[in-house]
Amino acid sequence: MASNQPARRLLTAALGATVAATLAACGGGSDSAPVANPGGTNVPSTSASKKVLVVGVDGATYAQVQSALLQRSLPNLGTLSVMPASTGGTLGTTTAQPPLDTPSWATVLSGAWQNRHGVTDDTVVTLAAPTVFSYARSAAKAAGTTQRLGAAVSSAVLPALLKADQQAGNLDTLVDCAQVDTCVTQNSVKLVQSGYDVVFAQYTAPAAAALASGLQSDAYAAALGSVDQAIGTLQAAIAQRRAANPNEDWLVVVTTSHGLDATGATTSAPTLENRTAFIALNKTVNPALGKNGTAAPTTEAALAALPSEADIVPTVLAQLNAAVPAMAHKLDGAALTGNTVGVRNLQSMVGAYSASLVLNWQNPTTASDSITVLRDGKQVATLPATATQYTDSSIATASGLYRINYTLVRNNVPVSMLAQINYVAPTPLATTLTNGLAMYYSFDPLPPTDRKAGSTLGPWVAGTDGGSAVTDPFGGKALSVDSRIDAYKLTQNGADIAQSPQFTIGFWFKSDCTQGNGTGEPILSNKNYTSGANAGIAFGLFGGCEVRFNLGSGGKRDDIQGMKFSANQWAYLALSVDTQTKLFSAYILDPVLGVQKTEDRAIANTDVTKLNGLATKVWGLNDDATHNYVPNNSGSLKGVMAYDDLAMWTRRLTLDELKSINGSHQPLSSLNP
Repeated sequence: MASNQPARRLLTAALGATVAATLAACGGGSDSAPVANPGGTNVPSTSASKKVLVVGVDGATYAQVQSALLQRSLPNLGTLSVMPASTGGTLGTTTAQPPLDTPSWATVLSGAWQNRHGVTDDTVVTLAAPTVFSYARSAAKAAGTTQRLGAAVSSAVLPALLKADQQAGNLDTLVDCAQVDTCVTQNSVKLVQSGYDVVFAQYTAPAAAALASGLQSDAYAAALGSVDQAIGTLQAAIAQRRAANPNEDWLVVVTTSHGLDATGATTSAPTLENRTAFIALNKTVNPALGKNGTAAPTTEAALAALPSEADIVPTVLAQLNAAVPAMAHKLDGAALTGNTVGVRNLQSMVGAYSASLVLNWQNPTTASDSITVLRDGKQVATLPATATQYTDSSIATASGLYRINYTLVRNNVPVSMLAQINYVAPTPLATTLTNGLAMYYSFDPLPPTDRKAGSTLGPWVAGTDGGSAVTDPFGGKALSVDSRIDAYKLTQNGADIAQSPQFTIGFWFKSDCTQGNGTGEPILSNKNYTSGANAGIAFGLFGGCEVRFNLGSGGKRDDIQGMKFSANQWAYLALSVDTQTKLFSAYILDPVLGVQKTEDRAIANTDVTKLNGLATKVWGLNDDATHNYVPNNSGSLKGVMAYDDLAMWTRRLTLDELKSINGSHQPLSSLNP
């Protein structure tokens, strides 16, 4: 053994010289603190030491990684447990974030979704939530210990995200490698060798190769292979550390920012491909949370059941014995390596009349003890271990937007979520709403009847009724239309509302948004909606719970786009048109997102005399007026939409009248129209 010591010293010295040169070449000077204790590999530890290496990779899609693992072309990653994971939050909720680099890395670093960390797209680079480095530093100070925390990053967005940590002293070393992945490896090896407690190494070559050459290219396979070699180099550095410091216990985590589309590009579209990431660990994963080699998800439900990128920070903190106590807990995930499991898939919904919040969750394992519910750090309820729902009715006494941090503790594992409600104190329903009311369906009871006797409503084809009763916002009945069975048709018997000088169409609407995609699906339409330029009017549901309001006259169109509602929540939609002044307005009154409005938009292109669409006085619910939207539009989807208090007026309603509909907690039927 003694005869090998000179060779080892020469090897260590050579590696140190190489890394020192790389630090200078990769900008490791003014932008990063000097690496302390370069001879750390030769100083044996006398006590147990918990350490973490997190490897982040842009562009490593789970499908391609899994295929390469099966082909044994990623041998170093193959030594870890690799499982699919979700990113992007939950669609239709305030946690939803686009599958882009900056929001995704913000979640990996903070254990939170965009409603906490505030990074909504690639233009926002300031984190509003603490990072793993901040949590680790605070825990070490509280314990009276010291830790060294460092990062070497290739992505252009990460130095900006981590700048505040570096300035606050939460990050001892930050090396901006400026898209040079070899720089990341050499600097990260140096940090590991120097005894750093948390090391974040981040690579970008696979994303660049996928964008330039596609996912099936040799260049992309080579980029994945290079990252795998880098992982092997880092694992070897850890092994060298542990040989000299046997009491060191290392957690290794490998993850990617987000998925890519079929062309290898990063897009903001919230598809399953883009929202599927992966997490790989060198520790045993609780089998109730994830399993090595699980197939990529093919449904939203399967994606929601996976570990998420928000679980990485709690997993790291558990390794460091720095878990956040329940009363201060603001992490949206939970450790994947624990022996016990808390609640999973914690979500909130706004309750009836926007006056309460309803929490729902899943219990993947049994528990012998109760569930504790904390509201902004204070205990508010104790529930049975089998409970999966809690309603908080003590929101406020005044109307306003409230953000509340809920923490559920089950099996001594805290899991949190930041809920949001636009609380509306009850207001009187405007009595003027009976003025100009030309058509009104309360849907209570069914089958539907127009209280103004001006129209009929029912399935397009007798005997294929896709309609059913569901609970409305007032505790009564609403109409749910499943177009997979049959859409509904509204036929006006008298004058066509769309030929009135002024008119307003309004109704309560609810959807899970699964029909929403790039092709869209009509919510309510009197036209052939294969093109928005066709004559008529349409409310359209698109991806991300977006509603588009469209006017057309054949070759020309006017639109109001970009307005959204919350999935599985009752929101009030309204469109008002003034054909004399050629102005139109659109409104969405949502219990979570609040009031959205675009008022007095000029009708600049549409011939308002042709707003009656197909001139058949027919409107489609969950279809257009041809009853053939899905066959005419490849990629569109049939599904379920729910409607309540559907009304049409021969005048423009004011915003105050619409607010009274939303805030009174009463249907229009209470005015006895």
